[in-house]
Amino acid sequence: MSKLGMGIVGCGWVSEEYIKAAQYDGRAEVRALVSRTAGKPETYRERHNLDCTISKDYEEMVQRDDIDIVVVSTPHDLHTGPVVAAAEAGKHVIIEKPVALTMDDVRKQQAAVNKTGVKTIVSFVLTWNPLLMTIDELIRKDAFGNIFMVEVDYMHRIWCGPEKWLGSKKQGGTSILAGGCHAVSAMEWFARSDAVEVCAYTVKTENPNEYAGTTTAVVKFENGAVGRTTSCFDAQMPYVFNIGVYGTEGSVRNDKFFVPKVFPGQNDFMTMPCVLPDSGDVAHHPFRGEVTHFIDCILEDKKPFPNLDDAAKTMAICIAADLSSAEGRPVKTAEV
Repeated sequence: MSKLGMGIVGCGWVSEEYIKAAQYDGRAEVRALVSRTAGKPETYRERHNLDCTISKDYEEMVQRDDIDIVVVSTPHDLHTGPVVAAAEAGKHVIIEKPVALTMDDVRKQQAAVNKTGVKTIVSFVLTWNPLLMTIDELIRKDAFGNIFMVEVDYMHRIWCGPEKWLGSKKQGGTSILAGGCHAVSAMEWFARSDAVEVCAYTVKTENPNEYAGTTTAVVKFENGAVGRTTSCFDAQMPYVFNIGVYGTEGSVRNDKFFVPKVFPGQNDFMTMPCVLPDSGDVAHHPFRGEVTHFIDCILEDKKPFPNLDDAAKTMAICIAADLSSAEGRPVKTAEV
């Protein structure tokens, strides 16, 4: 079987993890790196012994016959151009989170993808973390019964200031878009329902980022469940990704499980020994799982998860939270 050709647009920190994931899987190879500057891609080409081109033009790259998958890992505000170009050229697309900073841009991407029918996956990469996969499997087996409340927090001290793109409103967006969307995606996934309304508050500390570093949101889901999420870039503490899933027949708090439907003799929490989502280092994140899942879906013609349509619902929660905190009112996701 010939390998799938991969082109990467944007050669920052995260892009190297896609290179390593493609090489580990073995069914895809990186054939093109696109970047505004040559330093990083040249380093990656040499470090990973890549037989690839380096250019500044993604529009030319997506037209190549030897490119099947395009990875878009540019700053957040620059995703839409290459996503649309790749989709229109018939290429499958991996999109770094957040998909975009506005719902208008998300919808432009969806329109291009839906027109051509290419496959997409959005890099809410903790979907392939062993703890989250275990929780998902227990939900599938109805171990928790009726899940009525889910809470997920993303707490990562990020003080970079507006001089670095992640700290600017133009390119970084907001706390919940820049990082907290990981938690929002997991919260929605475990709730097994679409969000209908969001109420949120923000706090601005001494953090030099242009946007408020802390956002807390309460979410009402269509199935009647409630969710709570906090995105915090401000606290002086190690990285934390809190998870709580509460059901009428069992509950989980991070790696502490109480599931008497599965273990009838259980009378206290037990600890699940597995890799936890406890680091903000992208090298710790399971890009291998994401890339392998996406390649499987391409070769077997299956729907990837989370794809662009799934992620659009997550983006709607994040953007509704920002609107709610700005206007001091609950916001329905249908409004954004």
